[in-house]
Order: sequence, then C-alpha cells, then structure tokens
Amino acid sequence: MSSAGNAARLAQHFTPPAVAQFAWEAVRALAGKDLESGSRVIDPAAGEGALLEVVDRAFRTTGIEIDARLAERGGSAADRFNTGDGLLGAFPQVVEGHFDCVLANPPFGKIRSLLPLLGQDWEILLGQRFKLIGIKAVKHLDSFPVELLFVERALQLVRPSGWLALILPESFFANAHLQIARDWLLQRAEVRTVVALPSAAFRSKGLNAHTALVVMRRREVRRRSKARLIAPTAQNQDLDLYLQDALQLLKAPARKQDGAKLVSLSQRELSTRRWDPRYWQGYEALRELAGRLQLVSLGDYIRHLTYGPIVTGSRPGHVDAGVPVIRQGDIVETGLDEGDLLCVQPQGRHDPLRSRVCCGDLLLPRSGTGALGQNRLAVYLGRGPANVGCFVDLIRLEGLNPFYAWFFFKTRPGREQIAAHANGVGTPNISFGEIRSLQIAALSKTHQQELEGRYHREVWPLHRRRREDEAIRLEGEYRFRAIVDDLERYLEGAKWRLVSRYRPH
Repeated sequence: MSSAGNAARLAQHFTPPAVAQFAWEAVRALAGKDLESGSRVIDPAAGEGALLEVVDRAFRTTGIEIDARLAERGGSAADRFNTGDGLLGAFPQVVEGHFDCVLANPPFGKIRSLLPLLGQDWEILLGQRFKLIGIKAVKHLDSFPVELLFVERALQLVRPSGWLALILPESFFANAHLQIARDWLLQRAEVRTVVALPSAAFRSKGLNAHTALVVMRRREVRRRSKARLIAPTAQNQDLDLYLQDALQLLKAPARKQDGAKLVSLSQRELSTRRWDPRYWQGYEALRELAGRLQLVSLGDYIRHLTYGPIVTGSRPGHVDAGVPVIRQGDIVETGLDEGDLLCVQPQGRHDPLRSRVCCGDLLLPRSGTGALGQNRLAVYLGRGPANVGCFVDLIRLEGLNPFYAWFFFKTRPGREQIAAHANGVGTPNISFGEIRSLQIAALSKTHQQELEGRYHREVWPLHRRRREDEAIRLEGEYRFRAIVDDLERYLEGAKWRLVSRYRPH
C-alpha cells in the first residue's frame, strides 16, 4: 500500500512544520515555568515525528507510532521511540501519570478504520481501558470517533496538573452529539485555549480537514482560569501570519490582532456548550450588536424555505427553452450570474413546483467551502420560471426586505453567525433550523428600502455587464462591498449614512 493509502486507512493527517512549532510554543506560553528543561513530553501518535522535532532538546521526549514505516523516519525525533499501538500497547518506558505534557495530532475519524489492527477482542479491550466508550456518544461503537480515545489516553499519560496540546477535528469542538464527551472531559481538565486553524493547514488532495489546537491542563477540581478561544478574522487567512497573531494573543491577551480575534470565557461558560472559536466569535458579535440594536429571528419572517430536488441516479441534461436551474456556482459576490444556467424539462423531476423561485427570493448556497464557506447569497430578480439545485436553499421572506437580509449577512455579525454553523471535518453545511435561528438587526422599512435602492442604482447595472470586462466586474464588487461596509459601520454604532456615492453606470 502507498504511504498515502496507508495514511487514509489509519486516519493520519500529518502536521505541517509551522503548525507543529505553533502547538509547542502555545503550550509553553500557557504553562510557563510548569514546563521547564527536563520535563517529559510524549506523542502517542507520532507519525513522522513532526511535533517531537520542534520540542527543545532540553526536554525528554517519547514517541509511539503504529505505522512501522513512519516509525523508522520519526524515530530520530525522540529520545525514545516505540513502534506499536498508542492506544492499547504497553511499553516499558511509557508509564501512566508520568509525563508532563502530551503533544499530539492523533488520527481522527470513525474507529472502524483501525479495527483490523486492534484484533477480534477490540470491543472488550477498549471498554476496559477507556471510560469514554461507555458514555454512548454515538449509536454504533464502530462509528466512535477515534480521536476521543486519544484524548482520554492523553489524560491517562499525563501527570496531575500536567498539560495536553492536541490538534483535533472541528467536529470534536462543535458536534452536538459529542457534548457529553466534552462535558466529561471538562470534569477532568480545564481548557486553556482553543485555536481554530485555517483550512489551508490540513488541505491536500482528498483532504480538507477543519481543525483546532486545544491546550488543556489536567485538573480534578474546576478552577477560575479563563479559556482563550481564538479564530481568524478573515477567510483564507495566511497561515504563518495568523499563527504569529494567535501566539501573541496567548502571550499578551488582548481583544484582537490584525489576523486573529480572541474571546475569553470561564470554564463554566464552556460547560454544556460548544467549544469551537468560530461559534463563540459569532455569539460575541451578536451580543455586542444586541447592546445597540433590537435583534429578531430570521425565522419570524420566513414564509417558505426549501431546497432543490434530490434525484438519485439521474443527472439533469440541458433542455433548450427549458426551466433554468440555479446551482451553487451560479451565485457570485454581486448576485446571480445567469450566463450559463442549466435548463431542464419543465415540471420534470428536476423542476418541482415546490422549489420554483419568485422574484425577490433570497438564495443561500447551503454547503461547500466555495459557496457557503465564501458567504455567497443572492436575491433572485428574474421574472420567468426558474428552480434551484439541491445545494441551494430558497428563502421567501415576508415583512423583511430580502436585500437587507442579503447585506446584513455579509456584515461581520451576519457573516460570523453563518460561519459558526458551517463547521465540521467534512463539507460545511447549514440546516433549516440553523437558518431560522439566525438573528438579524431590526431596521426600519425605510432603511431597508434604501439598501435595496443602492443595489439597483450602484451594483445591478455593473453586475449585468460583469462578463464584458474584468474591470467592470471588479468595480461592481467594490461598490457592493461599499454598501456592506456602510451598513456594518451603522451596526457598530455610526450614524446612518447610506447615500449613493455613484451615478448610474
């Protein structure tokens, strides 16, 4: 089997050098004198030894790796290196409660990928060693997240008051089904930081893992220490610059660096709640906004909410003079690009009446890093019949101007709300319930209409011509962003100033 195939089978995601260096510097910054020269550091899923390689030579390091081929390359990164199972294996120099720090990027995914390596008695052996197996976080044991076992293994290996620095999938921090596991962990350790890592950190062919670094300290009694949750301030953040800013926030806590923002929480606030920084970033933005303006739920104004047809085993073919179908890729920054819309047979399987769009409907791509991940929305302005694809949500509003909703969800409070829901190891997604729960500032109808008027005057004429010339497309996006920026300044406390800056183009 190739090394890539072996990595996939073992759910391995190798740590980039910059992330490895950051993980070590982060735990050192938080631990201070509690981790000094001579302290014992272990990685129970060491891979090629990237994390142990960055540990200062004055520390005593131990590695464990189940993949013999990787162990050969990683052995030089540690003072002691063992080839074997980091979960169930026994090694003479690996004593539970002995290590000062566990530093690891364990494999993640369903445990079924590792079952061939664990033997026939895997269920009994895991049940005997790991208490988390008994909390029933998932219905079927072979679907149990393997990363949870490595988290508990880290707790077993570290001394009382010792440190854990673990790179884990975003689902660990955000998945509602794993809340019971997070609460179990919070009874045994305090969270000192969770740092969301940009998607580029673990992006390669066949892999798009959303991850975060969590640094915890083993504690049997809850202390008053704060948890610092850090996330990028922008999408597609440069990895090296972001890690520098995040480390600065850990060393000298402030509200924000250029590329990173911090939310500080008590341990009690994390109890029964999500841990992912993007969620709390959105929560904090809403809390700040609620101090200035009244908020209402988007669901209060939704008259119809649906998505396009899911037709298994059949791809729609283009039909001349058919009904246009709006798909995720047809929605660009300034609206709907109607240049290459697929057309399907009217009232066929790909054109159900329930998902036919009307002029003024708000369109939201509901998944994908290139659509929902880029915060794409649009208001449909066509007059003829059209439908939406299965990955586009149709939102028909009553009593709320759809253009205002569009612009609001492009501002920071709106954008961060959507980002808070679009999480997970796989494709970002947002559900109907989450859409209905989105909060929006209650603006007067006059202000909402002014926003729509600016779009029609300043953006729409350029949007229709966006394919003629790159400069026209860029100018349209600039003017669109200017409207969003003006609204965002108002939401932040500035006076209402939404006067058209441009003459009709």
